[in-house]
Amino acid sequence: MTLVCAGAGWGKSVLVSAWAERCPFPVAWLTVDRGDNDAQSFWAYVVATLRAAGAVPAGNPLGEWRSVPSDDDERIRSLGSGIKRLQTPTVLVVDDFHEVDDPKVLRELSALIDPPAPDLHLILISRSEPALPLHRLRLTGALGEIRARDLAFTADEAAQLLARPALELDGDDVAALVDRTEGWPAGLQMAAAFLSGPGGPRPVTDFTGDVRPVDEYLATEVLSGQSPRMLRFLLYTSICDHVSGELADALTGDDDGQRTLEELELVNDFVVRLGARPLWFRYHHLLRDALRHQLLVRSAQMVSELHGRAALWYLAHGSIFDALGHAVAGRDWPLVGRLVVAQAAPLILSANRTALMKVLRAVPAAELATTAELMVCGALLLFDAGDWDAMPARLQGARDLLRDRPESERSPVEITIRSLEMSVRRAVGDMPEVVALTTRLLTTLSKVRSAEVPAAEQFRAVALNNKGVGLLWQGRTDLAERFLWSASTAARAAGIELVEINALGHLAMLEVMAGSVQEAARLAGAARDLAERRGWTYALQSVAAHLALVLVHVERHEPAQAEQVLHQGRRAHRNEPEAVQRLTWLGTQARLALAQGEPARARSLLAQARRYRDSRIRAPALDRWLLLTESELDLRAGAAELVERRYAEMAPRSPLTFAERVRRARAAFEMGNVKQAEDLLAGPPPPLAETVATVEAYLLTALIADARRQGVRAGDALARAVALAEQERLRRPFVSMGGGPLERLIGRQNLLAGRPTTFMAGVLRAMTGAGAVERAVQRNGDLSEREMEVLTYLPTMLTAGEIAAELGVSINTVKAHLRSIYRKLGVARRREAVTRARASGLF
Repeated sequence: MTLVCAGAGWGKSVLVSAWAERCPFPVAWLTVDRGDNDAQSFWAYVVATLRAAGAVPAGNPLGEWRSVPSDDDERIRSLGSGIKRLQTPTVLVVDDFHEVDDPKVLRELSALIDPPAPDLHLILISRSEPALPLHRLRLTGALGEIRARDLAFTADEAAQLLARPALELDGDDVAALVDRTEGWPAGLQMAAAFLSGPGGPRPVTDFTGDVRPVDEYLATEVLSGQSPRMLRFLLYTSICDHVSGELADALTGDDDGQRTLEELELVNDFVVRLGARPLWFRYHHLLRDALRHQLLVRSAQMVSELHGRAALWYLAHGSIFDALGHAVAGRDWPLVGRLVVAQAAPLILSANRTALMKVLRAVPAAELATTAELMVCGALLLFDAGDWDAMPARLQGARDLLRDRPESERSPVEITIRSLEMSVRRAVGDMPEVVALTTRLLTTLSKVRSAEVPAAEQFRAVALNNKGVGLLWQGRTDLAERFLWSASTAARAAGIELVEINALGHLAMLEVMAGSVQEAARLAGAARDLAERRGWTYALQSVAAHLALVLVHVERHEPAQAEQVLHQGRRAHRNEPEAVQRLTWLGTQARLALAQGEPARARSLLAQARRYRDSRIRAPALDRWLLLTESELDLRAGAAELVERRYAEMAPRSPLTFAERVRRARAAFEMGNVKQAEDLLAGPPPPLAETVATVEAYLLTALIADARRQGVRAGDALARAVALAEQERLRRPFVSMGGGPLERLIGRQNLLAGRPTTFMAGVLRAMTGAGAVERAVQRNGDLSEREMEVLTYLPTMLTAGEIAAELGVSINTVKAHLRSIYRKLGVARRREAVTRARASGLF
């Protein structure tokens, strides 16, 4: 037996008739209808068809029938005997078999095909699966099946079908039509007629299930035979792209959704099961379009109500974006606002950010001011755009609309408002206010129940992260570390990846600024790996991880790798950076420029940071970190007195950190005040994590001891510095403090050791290379600071006017600097100046 089973228009009869024309055996073809639901009538037509095909030889009991036996048992015996004695292999085709549902006919046909007769090939053409013992035939291999998926046209077949003079379609158009029709032959034919018909040609996107030809065809061939109850079921459930039994019950108000869907799958190939288990189903794309059009025509007032039912069902089952999608489709804007505030707002910091923004942009602008929740939605749109200045007014408007609302309704909105206010304060750089706001928000969140604010855990993760960041830039590193670790864990549990990435990135910044390079590298790598896996490499929240890794490479004196990471982070940084992050970016670039032997560019970057800083930025730890970089520049330039004055003025107001004491001690040593340098180094012991500053302190101790002719002490201090630096692969302290005395000490230490380690050999190469750059800078020392700044732009494609705009000066000033640079370098053109500067080590 072969079952050819598919819905209307799939080409079942065309396929079988084309095959029958080439069949070498007799083919008896019977097309049945509703009138054949009678056993005697059905078998009379079957026998007559077999006789007409010449398949019944003389002497066969079927040839002697004058009438169909009325007794059931006699009829079955006679049919069985006659079919077994067919003269040759015979094909019997029964078309439109879905019209037959008489139990007696089905029972008698089952008896004849199980077991199957050896000389009869039965082909049933049906729109639905017949109630026959097909499972037994499948087990014995006696059943062949051809379904809609086998009849569906491929793209190549569709291209042949659609080829006609009035229709010009490219490969993408054909693929789109195949996808839209799911290879349905009748659908493709209708598409061709529609696209090339009167008023054409039309674009492929115009062909949908609600265009008149498709709508009429499906209404006649698929929907017209349905009972009123079944039609209502189809119409109501069509608003969903996918539907389950439970969801169908929620939409229809009935309790038989699962059974109905499984029945529809059996009787109609326009209903498709999703997956092996019968849990979720979908309608054919064109049928769904047609059903939605029919719903709009017949019950327009129900559309919004049905979407509301679907939204609430999805919300109860934890699928917030499906719920939001139906709220938007039903144009229930207050419901959209409530769902966003209660559950979706924190997801702006997750992989679902794009989906959330799509929902929010669907809300008409006029609606964004109608409720407190929708005002918050407008603030989220401003947050996504980085428009921090416009957010406070929007949030205050939301708060104003809350005044007359019950406490139970105010809580979710107030929490979201506070969370966004906290984000605004962080964006403008007010870190004390960030800490204060997050402290209050965390207290509030500890008192709310998840039923009141389902997104409470996401809000908590956001608040923990912001508090950690605020504490970090206030210099309260122990507390900051605790909150950032808590934020990372909470964000991972709550599924908001951007918060986890940001927390790990700031933990890495904390570690590298404190001097623990190895741990910083691990944390930054983890944050960047997560960002890459989730597609957030260029998200604003990943910048901290990029910058931390740049600083790691700077401390290891790996400028090429640092430049590469900086380039990767530049795209993310340009996405409307926060104020503190921008200052950190400039400071990181300055430290890299210093490591590359470009002190003028480093000073220019620090000057940019000073110009950018405004009164709203309150981040004392960041200010002091930038001053450390500036102090390093001053020491490299021989301006030790500036460093001494800077920290002498700071010490009475705030105790110096260990790194600052080391900088001041270096300045004292450079100025010849060895006793002060030793006193500064003999202060409170450094925190264990401050590896970089500790290495610098040991190196300075070695230089002081060497100056005092204390060789053993110098060697011991240098050995300690080398041992600690080798653990974390630190080279920058050696390079920045390098020069004759330190190189001599290291050389003597290597002689005593017999052979330098691989690490120390690398340190010596770095020190030698940096010394060559320093000597080149000294040879060209008559370039002014502003001229060096202009020089750094010459390898770029910027014009003189664009360089002037970057520096904030006139084009005539830039041209004057260029003439001076060319004269001092002894060149006549820009390209020659770049070549000479590279050869001299100025780049």
